[in-house]
Amino acid sequence: MKVYLFCITLLVFFLSSCAQEGFYNSQQKNLKQECEKLSSPQYEQCLSDLDDRSYEEYRRERERLLEEKVLEEKLLR
Repeated sequence: MKVYLFCITLLVFFLSSCAQEGFYNSQQKNLKQECEKLSSPQYEQCLSDLDDRSYEEYRRERERLLEEKVLEEKLLR
C-alpha cells in the first residue's frame, strides 16, 4: 500500500511539474506572438523586453526568491 501511495505521489508531482513548464512555455510563445503584431521599431523593443530565460532558469530564480521571502518573514516575526 505504501509503495502504491508513493507512486501516486510521484506521478502527481511529475505531472504538476510538466504542466507548469508547459504553461510557462505557452506564455512565452504568446508574448512573442503579440510582439509580431507590432511595427519594426516597436517589435524590436517588445522582443528585447521579453524574458528569454529557460523554464529551468525561471524556476530556480523563483525558488530563490520564495526562499528569501520566507526568511525575511521569519526575521520580521
